[in-house]
Amino acid sequence: MGWLVAFVVLFGSAWAQTSKVYVVQRGDTLWGIAKRHKLSQAQLKRWNNLESNVIFRGQKLWLSPPPPSFAVRLINGPVLGVPVLAVQVNLAHPQVRIRPLLPQGGLGRGGAPLLSLARQPRLVAAINGGYFHPRTFSPAGDLVVGGQQLSRGRIPTALSITPDNRARIHNRQEPWRGYETVIASGPYVLREGRVVVWPRSEGYNDPAIWSRARRSVVGLVNERFLIFVSTRQPLTLSETAKIMARLGAKDAILLDGGSSTGLVWQQRLLISPTRKLAYGIGIFLAPPAKARPNRS
Repeated sequence: MGWLVAFVVLFGSAWAQTSKVYVVQRGDTLWGIAKRHKLSQAQLKRWNNLESNVIFRGQKLWLSPPPPSFAVRLINGPVLGVPVLAVQVNLAHPQVRIRPLLPQGGLGRGGAPLLSLARQPRLVAAINGGYFHPRTFSPAGDLVVGGQQLSRGRIPTALSITPDNRARIHNRQEPWRGYETVIASGPYVLREGRVVVWPRSEGYNDPAIWSRARRSVVGLVNERFLIFVSTRQPLTLSETAKIMARLGAKDAILLDGGSSTGLVWQQRLLISPTRKLAYGIGIFLAPPAKARPNRS
């Protein structure tokens, strides 16, 4: 696809999740393995860098996306012909942390430019957050920072991250016990691998949601692998969903878009929002923190 890739690598693979490996047995075919595990041959070939359907006894095959060998990585290039900036985040890495970026005065105090929000030690990347009131700068959905709920709203979906760095995209729940970070946003564009473009079914009635616009999105490959994407090119919901699927996401929800769309990489503003933001989302490489038990 002609991608230009920048890496931040500290340790190599620290994958501690559910990636599955299959050892090829006598008589196995790629088609038979794919069918037995409810996959496609194309997925198996992509995940295992196979150029043909030929396999051999004893060969180890990934039955899910293989573990990334990086902490945080930037992909800058075309996906399905659309220029995108995608930040891939390996949550299994012991130094990776994701948390909301708040203005100096706190929430609802006038907001701040994304680059200003991103000027923090050990920050690798930052993207704009979810929706907010344009006058009060109050978030439109729930926001949990450091285990404390700072905002409540009516948005029905959220990205949540536990203290031991496991992510979910799921329906809103209160109280948010057992979660270090919660960012309510939406609607879904991918759900369990399927394209979903019915924002009204989730309670979204603003036509700006489904009109063509610049997009920021967060996608989940699995509980340990997140993808944040921003685009300068205006996209439909369907186009956005297909890009996230091509990048490997199974679930994906919109962040705020349009004039809020923005992305920072290593203190460089790559996509600039044209207005101040209520908050941003930061990806950090920090010393490992002692995890609190998840009581959810």
